[in-house]
Amino acid sequence: MDAKPSAHENIIKTDVLVIGGAGAGLRAGVEAKLSGADTIIASKMPAGGTSCTLLIGGYLTCVTPENEDQLFKQIVYTGGYINNQRLVDVFLQDAIHTIPQLRDYGVVLEDKPGETPDMPAYSMATKIDNKPKGHGLLQSMRRKAEELGVRILDRVIITELIKSEDTITGAVGVDLKSGKFLTISAKSVVIASGGGAYAFGRTDNPPGTTGDGFSLAYLAGAELVDMEFVTLVVPEKLTPEIFKVKGEPPDSIISHGHAHYFLGGIKINEDCETSVKGLFACGEVAGGLLGAARLGGTAVADTIVFGRRAGFSAARYAKNGKDQEIDVNQVRKAKSRFMKMTKDNNVSAIDTLAKIQSVLWKYIGPVKSEYTLKKALELLDDMNGEVSNLGARNSEEISSAYEARNMLVLGKILASVSLIRKETRGNFWRADYPNPDNDEWIKNIVLWEENGNVVTRIDDVVMTRLHSPVEPPIGSGCFWYHPKIDIR
Repeated sequence: MDAKPSAHENIIKTDVLVIGGAGAGLRAGVEAKLSGADTIIASKMPAGGTSCTLLIGGYLTCVTPENEDQLFKQIVYTGGYINNQRLVDVFLQDAIHTIPQLRDYGVVLEDKPGETPDMPAYSMATKIDNKPKGHGLLQSMRRKAEELGVRILDRVIITELIKSEDTITGAVGVDLKSGKFLTISAKSVVIASGGGAYAFGRTDNPPGTTGDGFSLAYLAGAELVDMEFVTLVVPEKLTPEIFKVKGEPPDSIISHGHAHYFLGGIKINEDCETSVKGLFACGEVAGGLLGAARLGGTAVADTIVFGRRAGFSAARYAKNGKDQEIDVNQVRKAKSRFMKMTKDNNVSAIDTLAKIQSVLWKYIGPVKSEYTLKKALELLDDMNGEVSNLGARNSEEISSAYEARNMLVLGKILASVSLIRKETRGNFWRADYPNPDNDEWIKNIVLWEENGNVVTRIDDVVMTRLHSPVEPPIGSGCFWYHPKIDIR
């Protein structure tokens, strides 16, 4: 493995560092480079390869001036009126031009009519040979990034963000190919690392989708929002049973279904800025757009629209910001933790990761109640020592060790905020609070880290057009259109 940390670390320098190499990350990297910024994409999995974007069904929300208002209403209704409507506004306005622009980058899209007369048209990423539908989207975007001169660091896991006072100045990580510790100095950083559904014991997400970006941002002091909302898919016949459970979740329920998508995430404004200077976020790792549930097709469009916005904003910040040296002391500490993990410990990272996944699915999955959520926090707290003493002797174990740390952080966040929301809404189900409560819970739960604890506040929802919430939809998976609902 690597040598001992020195005062003069070998530092890679760039204007913009993008963390994540799927749809949002590649689009952010392209836009940052087009905006004149030296850009690096660091991706734990090979950029353009294994990811949720690769495995998409192919649908992208197709927005036109004629259907924009209808889509706005449908997205906010489906989201249970928890959405930040400013984000919905810019999402739809940008999508009119940004989604078709993919064709300029070599992406083959087919425009399809709605499957019913009431449903807007959509775009479909076409299949190339026998590859998944996301292959044509991702590989075209990667080629464009490389043509522009974006530096792509494949199989590099970013393990910690580095700050100077309240401003991001770079990041550290590990090259999983060589096992070497890396330091990257950056004027701005975009987190585009995807969601965290693989942190659950049952999921349809590919390996690697372990919530790394949530943990990175949280530990760097950024605010997160709506983290209780995770899209879960369960067999329809089980849904009524979920609300009858008292105490331990029965195997008859938790042996079915899977985690699919994170609706909440890092809190951003319309320019993808977070609460930390120099830090931006986009795609599934960012929260606020979709609320308590989402329409099918919006997730991929989200990665493209806000990927472009994040790349542009990060490049603008980098050009206008002051040069700041990366804090070598923070780098040394991070490297020392890495060295300790690779030399002094024998706790299996892979086994620990599996234990955390099991806890999250059993106690924070389809059956949530005060009992299960407190049980989750108790079990996760008991694993603090185990996670801090993980050993890693190869690239798989190094990755698993950092993923286990991130999943432990994520689990505590999910359990903490799920305890606060005392209702059922969209894809969030509380067995002990089976009904929606519009009077009390048209609210956003915002959280951040303080002295090792999850700290929260409750904010009013940002409303721009729709101010009269109706009874929200409740159900499993992604939702489809409800054209007959009176949405005002």
